[in-house]
Amino acid sequence: MILIIDNKDSFTYNIVDYIKQSYTKQVKVIDIDEVSVERIYEIEPHAIVISPGPGTPKDYPILNQVIKNFAQHVPFLGICLGFQQIVDYFGGEIIKNDKPIHGHTTKIKHDGTGIYQGLPATFHVMRYHSLKANQANFPESLKITAINDEGIIMGIAHKHLPIYGVQYHPESILSEYGIEQIQSFINIMEVYHANTL
Repeated sequence: MILIIDNKDSFTYNIVDYIKQSYTKQVKVIDIDEVSVERIYEIEPHAIVISPGPGTPKDYPILNQVIKNFAQHVPFLGICLGFQQIVDYFGGEIIKNDKPIHGHTTKIKHDGTGIYQGLPATFHVMRYHSLKANQANFPESLKITAINDEGIIMGIAHKHLPIYGVQYHPESILSEYGIEQIQSFINIMEVYHANTL
């Protein structure tokens, strides 16, 4: 089962739809106000997706508790706010963009690993964010997997754990290869659990 933590974002059910196109088991959505570490232990998810949402990572201390308790044995995908939450948890800094980006596409280039495996070297994605990860203070445990033409970090992965984040919205119809990125994450999750049985 894949658990999606919904941070009250209108895109959340687009993520659900994309996952269900590639995944036949249960997809469970929990509102951020109902999230607790104990409840997630009861659910026993095979992966956790942290949705987009308003505010900053500092507004969601429960998400840091979730990452702390499950990062060692559950794959994670963070989208927009979820991406920022992962960077924040591992010791990075989230700062303001020079200008807010709401509904703009941007071209990214990536390293071809993780969720980008098998995709064209560059493609366009949809952005809605006023914050970004500070490249000058980037966590040692993470690696940058994608950037845009302005040098803003667009994708990250943990160096040793199946934890991924994207600053953009792969679930937007204007993002290219969004379903493929979600499919890659599902494949990573399935391989991870097959190898840890």
